[in-house]
Amino acid sequence: MRACPEVVLGLTLAISLMEPSACVDLEKIPTNNATEATTASTTTTTPTTTVAPEPAKREKSFRQLLRQHLLNGTNAYDKEAHPRLNHSETVLVSLGMAVIHYDIDEAKSVFLVDAWMRMSWHDDHMKWDPSDFGGLKQIHMGSQEIWKPDILLYNNADPTLRQPYGNAHFVVESDGTVLWVPPAHLEAFCKLKLRFWPLDGQTCKLKFGSWTSHGDQIDLAKYKNMTTVEYLNFYTKNREWQSLGTTVDVQSVKYDCCDESYPDMTFTFQLQRSSPAYRALMVLPCLVIMLMTVCCFLLPPMAGEKVTVNGFAFVSAVMYLIYFSHTLPFHETEVPILVMFFSNTTAMIGIGLLLNVVAISMSRERKFQGPPKFLKSLFSGTLGRCLCLGNYYHQVSATHQRLVLELSDLHAESTDCGEDEQGSATASNGGVSTVGGGGRGTYDPDLVQHGSGGLTHSEQSGVMKDWILVAAGLERLFFLIYALAFAIVTSVYV
Repeated sequence: MRACPEVVLGLTLAISLMEPSACVDLEKIPTNNATEATTASTTTTTPTTTVAPEPAKREKSFRQLLRQHLLNGTNAYDKEAHPRLNHSETVLVSLGMAVIHYDIDEAKSVFLVDAWMRMSWHDDHMKWDPSDFGGLKQIHMGSQEIWKPDILLYNNADPTLRQPYGNAHFVVESDGTVLWVPPAHLEAFCKLKLRFWPLDGQTCKLKFGSWTSHGDQIDLAKYKNMTTVEYLNFYTKNREWQSLGTTVDVQSVKYDCCDESYPDMTFTFQLQRSSPAYRALMVLPCLVIMLMTVCCFLLPPMAGEKVTVNGFAFVSAVMYLIYFSHTLPFHETEVPILVMFFSNTTAMIGIGLLLNVVAISMSRERKFQGPPKFLKSLFSGTLGRCLCLGNYYHQVSATHQRLVLELSDLHAESTDCGEDEQGSATASNGGVSTVGGGGRGTYDPDLVQHGSGGLTHSEQSGVMKDWILVAAGLERLFFLIYALAFAIVTSVYV
């Protein structure tokens, strides 16, 4: 029995309106009529709505499950509470340090350290069974996710550095052990002893402790029982300071205000300054300035070059003092020996300049009176022989010798002129001689003696010798004082 095409078309339209998903199956219905094909095509282009399948749930890793278990378990983790189930138990924090670099700022009296801090403690809320989480025995936690001790530097010198440890993560073990190794830049006050600067040694300390918790809440212990500070493999060796040794000490302090004790840990550094640059730039010029001043005292009293040399040494010493004032702290109670030396050297060079001027004045200017008798007798006796002044007994300065020769020539010329004029005047006046009668060429020996202070040439030469002797004696005496200071400073710094 065969169905009519009209019946088939009616059924097809009814089914397509009721069930749109059946349109695809209707295309497979055999039809021998072109109308049936056109109807099927029209039915296929009818718009349809599809429902997207639900996505499958993504499986969490064991690390995610463990983090969820530890932080958002039955009881949510409280990072502000001490990590003990029993609040009366003490949290023992093991503290250590590994140094990368250190330095000292003398102007601020500050000890600078770059290091890795090492802290370890037990957290009762961070325990789990590794078999429940695929054998996972270790996990990392963020810096703000779990509790951490408020261990800070007590003698901190940087008021802006409240959190020196940064945002380093934690490493947590399955037994509750937490390891924290944050990098830290530390600045601590250090009482410097600059007596022997720049060849000094310093002892600087870093004192750590809990900022708010007492010993019954947080106690401190040495990390892995290490009694010294560790130096990392990539430790940058300081070119100025050399480490003589380090110590780690733990102590508990009880204050008058409180019944509880407060533990702290102190890292002590023994440092020695060892820099060849200081010897080349400060100690060596210091010795050269001293030698320049010493050489000035060995020159003759009448030499004017000593003023130039001493003036240059004075300017050099003053420039070094200005440099020290910008480098070293003024509040230091102990003045460095080198600074004291430059200060004293400046004063001694100033005194030396004054003595040079006095000595030159004594030896170059004509004197008509001898030096004080006590100075003459002092430098003519035993002290003079100790100061090696014997050669000054028999020498006269070149200036004095020139003056004697000029006076002798003047005396000879005046004598000849006086005799000629006296003969002419006697002949014209009938043999009567006029002395001092107002003639221009008249020579009067009394006038010559009056111009020389009433002294003869030999007496004046003796006076000049005495002044030269006194000038040389004063310089030699000051030379001994300066040489003694030179020997003391050299023995300290060389």
